[in-house]
Amino acid sequence: MSDHVRPGVAATTKGYWPGQSESDSNVNATVAERDADMGSGAVYHDNRIEVTLAGCATQEKV
Repeated sequence: MSDHVRPGVAATTKGYWPGQSESDSNVNATVAERDADMGSGAVYHDNRIEVTLAGCATQEKV
């Protein structure tokens, strides 16, 4: 966590190759495997996520 990112925005670097991470995955796993409907470009510019505190149920208010 840092104050370098606006509230409500999650930011990450690409990280490791999938086979070199503990989970055998990386941030690219959260992006759809399809081309954009406009221009057939990458779809990684709009990636919706839900963030919760570790140990909290998703319905809990934090």
